[in-house]
Amino acid sequence: MSTTFVANVPESYGQVYSRMDSTTRRRVEAVIGAIEGGDAVTYSSGLSAATALIHCIKPRRIYLDAGYFGIRSAFKLWSDRHNLGNDTIQFCTLEQCQQWYQQEEKDSSIDRSCWRPAHIEEERLLDLIWLESPNNPYTTLADIEWFAELASKTGACLVVDSTLSSPLGQRPFEHGAHVVMHSTTKYFSGHSDLLGGVLIVHPSLSNVLTCKLSEERDTDGAVMGGLEAWLLLRSMRTFSLRVRRQCQTAEIIVEWLEKQRINENKVTKVHHPNLESHPSHSLATRYLRLPPATFSFELESESQAKSFARSLLLCSNATSLGGYETLIDWRYRFDTSVSPALLRVSIGIEEPDDIIQDFQQALQQAN
Repeated sequence: MSTTFVANVPESYGQVYSRMDSTTRRRVEAVIGAIEGGDAVTYSSGLSAATALIHCIKPRRIYLDAGYFGIRSAFKLWSDRHNLGNDTIQFCTLEQCQQWYQQEEKDSSIDRSCWRPAHIEEERLLDLIWLESPNNPYTTLADIEWFAELASKTGACLVVDSTLSSPLGQRPFEHGAHVVMHSTTKYFSGHSDLLGGVLIVHPSLSNVLTCKLSEERDTDGAVMGGLEAWLLLRSMRTFSLRVRRQCQTAEIIVEWLEKQRINENKVTKVHHPNLESHPSHSLATRYLRLPPATFSFELESESQAKSFARSLLLCSNATSLGGYETLIDWRYRFDTSVSPALLRVSIGIEEPDDIIQDFQQALQQAN
């Protein structure tokens, strides 16, 4: 837990100052990198990880598919700071991407995991493709392989924010992603007691991207603290047990909520890709190894949603996700782009019957 180390002694393990390096941070990066299958660079929060990548790549033409309002705000801040004179930031639409996909030829001899930074004067159709899949809070999925083809045609770096899935539920590198991002505050931590973020870079990009991210982090200072790194290592020991249990329980809760919808018991929509009615159901069968343990549902009105959240006894009316406790979040409080009748659910490790019992009594009191 030290910030500084005695020089030239074996017990310092080559450490000088903890902002630049620490054995605990090295260990947790090695563990996460091995789980995801790349080179991990940790940060002080998920948003600091996202911001670090934006500043490293310096994109001018961006396709952004992000549900989390914090990521959208980070890109808006980048745009506001750099829309000066002729140097403007352009956010491209899905329709434009589809046109480029049809028009541009792909060199089939190029490994789609390969990518290189753009030169200062180089103009590309796209510099960065940022996908949040599954999406927060609607759990819609992106066709990662399609966007990987688009990236290879346009020269873009393809980033997948896989926070809602975790490496157990989705393997973006196997489908062509260059970088995978996680908020380690969520499922990696699992205890709601640390802030952190991580970028995992495809091994083929170690020299062109991992090294640059690490060097810039030393200067920017957005490093994960020693205590947070230690807590994260602790959490990784139960990572598989927790996440698999959460996903299994989520399936049961989703089925119960869908029955309430069918029976017209105040539930009007359930947003989870396990359901055939969900727009990403077919994509889920291709990409997901485990169903998301975070999802959302809608009641008949805003007042019902607020009342439901207030009436919970076992589960907590709180934001965030991925922890061992089940959380219900009235998302409109933070993000007015979603329905005011929507509630986001992060399933914990409680017994499914106990969660259902709590949901049942809260639903009865929702008015």
